[in-house]
Amino acid sequence: MKQEKKILDEKAPSDGMTVPEGYFADFAARMALSLEKTEFEEQAHQPIAIKPRTFWERIRPYAYMAAMFAGVWCMLKMFTLMTANPDQVVPSPTLSKALANETFVNEYVMPGIDQFDIMSQMMDEGFDLDQLDQEDAATAADADYDLNATESLDFEQDNE
Repeated sequence: MKQEKKILDEKAPSDGMTVPEGYFADFAARMALSLEKTEFEEQAHQPIAIKPRTFWERIRPYAYMAAMFAGVWCMLKMFTLMTANPDQVVPSPTLSKALANETFVNEYVMPGIDQFDIMSQMMDEGFDLDQLDQEDAATAADADYDLNATESLDFEQDNE
């Protein structure tokens, strides 16, 4: 076995990865000299000419910020216009007449609402149902009077 190691040492003294001494000492300098200069390297040593900024380039951030605030303002204005303000809502006479007709309201406006659900919700919220019954009776009498008056006016206009 010792003899085999001696043969290997004689034939291949190392693992085959050897370089001459001092090869890597100046490797970077020799590699840099062997490569061609690129356009970028040639321009790197020249002074950079900075162009003055144009008027638009100077005001662009402020214009964008102003446009953003204007967009937010328009969006909020549209939201406030689209929400119904009860003080500004003026119903048409036709709509008022239709909503005054109890049959119309019961058949078209509230077809899926149960009266028991309404009363239980009102009781949960603390409404006094006895007081509401008295107010409803007075309101219903006024509505019947108004409805009869408008129906007689419509009848008179049709006959003319």
